[in-house]
Amino acid sequence: MQFNNFNSNQDDDLMSIEELRAFRLQKKKIESDKKARKYILDINQRYRKMNALKSNNFLRNINPFKKAA
Repeated sequence: MQFNNFNSNQDDDLMSIEELRAFRLQKKKIESDKKARKYILDINQRYRKMNALKSNNFLRNINPFKKAA
């Protein structure tokens, strides 16, 4: 039996026990992948925000009239 990752509304009335187990395992894997992607997205957003603040502060702290040491 071929599973479609994008169509999770498959008919599970006439599945064998092994097919049901595989289907449930695939659903769990898809859900864990979604959670992992969301977690990585949150980390990346925090990192981008932190870097933007650092670069803004760096540009503000540059004084064009200060002599280089």
